[in-house]
Order: sequence, then C-alpha cells, then structure tokens
Amino acid sequence: MTPTLHATPPWQAVRVTTADGPRGETLLGVVDGRQEAGDPTFLVAQGFLAFVEPFEMQRFRLIASILRARLVVVETPGAGFAASRLLPAERRALLRGDFTVPARRMLRAATDVLGADASGGGSGGAGASGASGVSGVLGYSLGASFAAAMAAVSGTDHTGPPLRTVVLVEPVAIRRWSAKGLLAAVRRENRLIQSYLDETATVPGAARPLEDRPDSEPVTRRRGDLLLLANALRAARLGEDLVAGGRRRPGTEKRRLVVVRGERSTLSPREGVASLVSSSERHGWAAHLLSVPGPHAFWHSLPAVASATTRLGRVLETTSS
Repeated sequence: MTPTLHATPPWQAVRVTTADGPRGETLLGVVDGRQEAGDPTFLVAQGFLAFVEPFEMQRFRLIASILRARLVVVETPGAGFAASRLLPAERRALLRGDFTVPARRMLRAATDVLGADASGGGSGGAGASGASGVSGVLGYSLGASFAAAMAAVSGTDHTGPPLRTVVLVEPVAIRRWSAKGLLAAVRRENRLIQSYLDETATVPGAARPLEDRPDSEPVTRRRGDLLLLANALRAARLGEDLVAGGRRRPGTEKRRLVVVRGERSTLSPREGVASLVSSSERHGWAAHLLSVPGPHAFWHSLPAVASATTRLGRVLETTSS
C-alpha cells in the first residue's frame, strides 16, 4: 500500500504541565482525522526514544487518516522536546516494573488537552463530553506497556472513563527478560531498521528521521530515566495491567483488545503474545491477534504501517471497507 502524506491531516503540538513546575511538563501531538461526530479518539503512547516531532508524527497523521480518528500522542517523561523527567514516585514504581504511576500522569495530560479542546469549541472537538470522547489507547513497544497501564488506571481519580479499546503494537513486556536477553533482542531488531526507514524515504514529502536532522535535538535526555524505562520492561507486568483494566468495565460491556505483532519479531515473541491474548480473554477482554509481515521494525515504514492500519481499521470497524 502506497501512503499519501499530503492527504493526511496536520498535527499540532500542545504542552501541558501536570506536576512539579516546568520539569513536569508533557508534550503532546494532536492530529484529527475524524470525518463524523461519532468517529473515535485514541490516546497514543510511543516507543523508546520516540518523541513528538515530524518524523514520528507523520506516522500518526497516516494512522489518523486511515482510521478516521483523532490521535493524542503523549511524549514519555524523561526524554523529548518537553522539559520533563520522571518524578520520584514514578522512578520507584518503574524499579518494580510498574508503569501505572507515570501512565496516570500521561493519561491526565491527555485528558486535560481533550477537555480544553472541548471547552474551547475547537472544530470536531469532543463537545460537552470532553475526555469522555476517548475511545481507547494505542501503544507501540515500550508504549504498549504504557497503554496497558493507562487501561488499568483509567476510570479512577479524575482520569476519565474506563478505556474501552486497547491496541498493543509489538508489546515487549509480555515475558520476563534477562538484561542480556533483552539487549540481544534489541540489537538483532536494530539491524533490520534501515530497510524500513528506506521504505519511508520513498514516500513523497516524508520527514527524515530525527538523527538525520542535526538542527532538531530533544531538550531532555535523562540517561537514568531512560535506563529505568527500558529495565522496567523486563518485569513483564503488562498482562497484570490488562487484567486490572478488564475488571474495570461499565456494566457487562466487554472491552476490546487488539494485539498487532510482526511475524518475524523477536521483541514480541509469538508464544508470549498468544499467552497474553488467551489470558486477556479469560479476564473480560474481547481479544484479537493481528499478525503483520516483518519484524519489530515494521513500525518505521510508512507503507507497512498503512497496510497494518487498514487491517486494524477493519477489526475496529472504523473504516468503510
């Protein structure tokens, strides 16, 4: 599938301060591809060392266009174009492999943005419902752990209503990893990235990766925070968060989980994904596994993402075909 960037909606950067002055700042990218009032809104959690900037946001412009959805992309504290860092309680939680504490802050930042959009009467806003217009959350790799954690804490303590739909793309924290094993899997996958970046470069108007744009540098890159985030994946608590999220659903309505896995991925192992889907079904989720060609790195190819998102739209019933 050949994507067309010029037909996708633009994106807007929004800064929100949720904690501890400027160091608690969160940067969000908002892109609105909705065409009708009932079209969905998804919160998005990013992968490791991915930021709210043109290269990353062009992917979400494409996804928003295909899904006919509004996406609110939340930058991860600790590194990025906001003056953010992990707070002490968040660091302590991540030492246990617990993503729910920083996820609560990220979720609050997103719902604050949506509430402001609604009260400001922006075009296509959520109207009087504000954050209640959120349909679900999507996360890739590290972001999948944040997405599951958002599902676990949603519906409590001013975080908005329970998230009804969770899309996990290439979740990593679905098995216990040794430090050596996780690092080896990352290195194997990193060797495959360039060919997917080359596919993106063939798309007219595509932005270059951040590392190829020396004029653009994140203002925050806290090595200790990054190590904590990466190490927290080893504890494999993603499934526990989905169990908690599955319990918190309105009435008898089942919540929906879609796991998107690259068929050649080593960071999202086949057995771990199958176990996650089965466990989720036993704990209140209507779960669906979507297998797509390629390894973990498929996410870096706009054509591959366009193809996967078209299939995802059919599962979520957000597209017309």
